[in-house]
Amino acid sequence: MVQFIKNVILQFGGRYFGSEQEKKAQIYTKGVLEQYCDKTEIIPFESALEAHFQSLKIFCIVYVLSLITFKFNIVFGAFLSVSNTVLFLGHFVTYRHWLDFLFKKKTSYNVIGDIEPIQTATSTIIISGHIDSVKEFKWWYRLKHAGAVLSVIAGFLFPLLSVFMVLAIFVHQPFIDYIWIFFLLCTPILIVYFDMHGDIVVDGALDNLTGVAMAVEMAKVFSEEKLQYTRIRCISFGSEEAGLRGAWHYGKTNKKQLLDEKAFMINLDTIKDLEHMTIGTRETNTLVSFDKNDIAKMEESFKATGVFYKKLPLDVGASDASAFRILGLPALSIIGMMSERLDICYHTRLDNIEHLDGAAMEAMKKVLIHFIQTWDKKAK
Repeated sequence: MVQFIKNVILQFGGRYFGSEQEKKAQIYTKGVLEQYCDKTEIIPFESALEAHFQSLKIFCIVYVLSLITFKFNIVFGAFLSVSNTVLFLGHFVTYRHWLDFLFKKKTSYNVIGDIEPIQTATSTIIISGHIDSVKEFKWWYRLKHAGAVLSVIAGFLFPLLSVFMVLAIFVHQPFIDYIWIFFLLCTPILIVYFDMHGDIVVDGALDNLTGVAMAVEMAKVFSEEKLQYTRIRCISFGSEEAGLRGAWHYGKTNKKQLLDEKAFMINLDTIKDLEHMTIGTRETNTLVSFDKNDIAKMEESFKATGVFYKKLPLDVGASDASAFRILGLPALSIIGMMSERLDICYHTRLDNIEHLDGAAMEAMKKVLIHFIQTWDKKAK
């Protein structure tokens, strides 16, 4: 698994979503899966890949415009602010892609490999990760946890400004001007959104070649130890960092088939630290929760293999499991990094092979094998 990660980074470097490097890495991954899978395919799709992050510039500009407009027309300033907040929450925070129509579509790729069981398949387990990596969040690298805190504060400025402006329509008090000055003075914080990314495309060794490597490893394992009734589907999603685009496209396009197959996705993201193996109970940004029965089954496999785990809500960002849950498809998200505060490797140049604990990958492998074999025994 670690060698797969090293090979991808050595040959293709950082793999910005929609880039030639991402495409070549997916072609390489398909070639590896072909050694183990009964069927493999690479599926191109088009999506507004820049819409998720580039929209932040629009939100920041409208924030400033609403502040200025407020001094001349309170009602119109409030209207601008509320509209901006609704779009910010819907498009960016909850990943609903409302503003995609403003941005040009680009091509990305998903890679899928299937291993059929000995008997007729009664269900499908999907093991997934994503191949792409992100341009460095430069304020997170420069300021570490403080940069993440500023990002959270910036996110709250939009709705707080809206609440203030709406109240100001009805409450004409002298202190309104002082509150307006407060929001004006907070405006520089928005630089963490307006100028979020640096020029470096990070290696993405952890986020998320670990997930793709795990999917490839499951293909290898279950090509040699065929299951009786369970199809294994290994997926390397493209453009996750662009707003879960690969998972959105695959889930939406194949929803009926996935439901008919009784497909269940285990999405793995940043399997980095043995002491931070975490089963997600929900993903807060996208407003999705994971099924308690699915969580309980995964807990059983962690316990049976003696692997330490935590069970926590994932409060920052989102994984490809969110796209499936939003679409009404069964899924579970597992991460292997600190989630209570910013991990220094997350979306920074420190996301490299040097910070990968191989023991975490081996532990996760044991858990998955146990989970899949147990699932298969009950699948007849």
